[in-house]
Amino acid sequence: MRFLRNYGPIPTNDNMYDESIQRALKRHRIKPIVLPAQFMQALLENFSGADPVTQIITGTAGDGKTYHCREVWSALGGDEATWNKGTKVQTLAVGQRTLVIVKDLSELRDEESAELIAGVARDVTQPSSNTVYLLAANHGQLLEKLKAAPDTPEVRRLSDVVEDLLVTGGTDDREVRLNLSDLSRAPAAKMTSYIIDEIGGHEGWAGCDGCPAARDQACPILENRRRLTGADGHGKFRQRLASLVELSERNGGHFPVRQLLSLVANVILGHPDGRDGLMSCGDVPDIVASGRADLASVYRNVFGENLKPSRAEKTEPFKKLNLFGIGAETSNRVDNLLVYGADDPAYSEPYDALVRKDPFYGATANYTQGQKAYLEGGEGVDRSAFLHLLKAQRQRLFFTLPDDLVAAYELWDLTVFRFAGVYLEVAEKLGAKQPLPRAALSMIVRGLNRVFTGMLVQNQDELVLATSGSYSQSKRSPLLDELISVPRQGGEEVSLVLNPQGGFDVAVRLTRGEIHPAVRLELSPTRFEFLGRVAEGALPSSFSLECHEDILAFKARLLRETETRRKLDGDDVGEDGQLVLRFIELTNDGRATPRRVMVRA
Repeated sequence: MRFLRNYGPIPTNDNMYDESIQRALKRHRIKPIVLPAQFMQALLENFSGADPVTQIITGTAGDGKTYHCREVWSALGGDEATWNKGTKVQTLAVGQRTLVIVKDLSELRDEESAELIAGVARDVTQPSSNTVYLLAANHGQLLEKLKAAPDTPEVRRLSDVVEDLLVTGGTDDREVRLNLSDLSRAPAAKMTSYIIDEIGGHEGWAGCDGCPAARDQACPILENRRRLTGADGHGKFRQRLASLVELSERNGGHFPVRQLLSLVANVILGHPDGRDGLMSCGDVPDIVASGRADLASVYRNVFGENLKPSRAEKTEPFKKLNLFGIGAETSNRVDNLLVYGADDPAYSEPYDALVRKDPFYGATANYTQGQKAYLEGGEGVDRSAFLHLLKAQRQRLFFTLPDDLVAAYELWDLTVFRFAGVYLEVAEKLGAKQPLPRAALSMIVRGLNRVFTGMLVQNQDELVLATSGSYSQSKRSPLLDELISVPRQGGEEVSLVLNPQGGFDVAVRLTRGEIHPAVRLELSPTRFEFLGRVAEGALPSSFSLECHEDILAFKARLLRETETRRKLDGDDVGEDGQLVLRFIELTNDGRATPRRVMVRA
């Protein structure tokens, strides 16, 4: 427990660094937490092969760059004691070649890194070189070190290749013997599951077998472990947590391995009465005796509710997860169940199944007393205290609601992303190459049409591309430019397609063939939510000005493509200099139709 506690969000989190972890493992004689290293096999095959190339490992802090370097060193015969000396630049003979390993490029002084990069630039451009490198650095540090290196043709060439690999994942300069692996592109949702399995199934838990709290099933630490790992019918927690992590990553909120370890440790050990907000085994008897065991709820800890608000706001994993607003967002049906379910016969059956069935974190003594006091009212009743309990129950319900009740209780209404469930379903179906839910594309097209025109148009089988007469980002565009068919027809098509980053885009194809590829817009969960809300009638600019501008920029790209198509077809201007303007009119059912006006010059 002491070792696991050090993974949590505490001020002295030495276990967040690979070097400290190795020392702690030896000191406590604990089996290490072993996680899959996604690039390890490829790195070993490269450096032990007949024709190795230089490898750069990038990623954000905590992604496992040092771990990869140490494992490569050990697997290729490097001495553990030599590695533990902490030398900035390590060298190892591998066959007839020399392998140079730098576990953190930022540790080198400017003159040291300049000399190293100059050597790397020479060696990667010379096929006959017998020196290869394994360099680890954060994205920003890598680029800064390249800029500070000597301005030689080799260094400039190396910089261009590295930038290409960082941005696009590929390069046209095939002669440079270099490969780049970005750890930050790993799917964090899968890593979350690996970490839960490794921590939850660690052999160290066998030490709890003789504990009185374990025999009485009163230990919140063991209860949290059961719920985290999915034991005793609690499998929904890790599934919904993985969904939140995936959505956050698609929105640009990356979860490095270090942050996931901190999150899982906090979920198991979190309690506001523990030192630094984390329980130890010695804290459990007092917490249980005080009747405050419900504050150790995994459903609160996953959002950092066990910490002081100022600390939770500054701790990255909780900062990202709290953007979903779970606990603050709700629906009438959910709150009616949680507030009135104990007394209202209409809610009696679901209340028993969803609240009373969980006496540990559901219908606890604190909750039932607060619920009764809230309903009965009276002078001196602190209603705000019950509202905090109600928030915790909404959080619990999000992670425990059975799949067969997700639609009835509108699970994702408990978050600020009401269309997140549809987003995840589309991503899953695209990845499995299965038919998509028909309503998803219709919703996206309707949302695009309303942004493109500034009108409440209902068209969803065609994209209404409109303009105000210029390329200005006008809120209302009354002139029809093109009606683009959504189903494939005459070379036109609007579809949802996977992108190289692992998400998906809306793609608009205007012509057949590959000469003019489809115009694409990446749909992050935020953009997807924006288009879904607009499709339901929300005002675009009031919901998200940034998303509104992104969609208008997408429209401008489409307008350029349609203008190019008309010029190629020769139908941009009519005969005798006549210009036909098409104004948008809405029918009684809200469909956009053109009204032609001919202008003679």
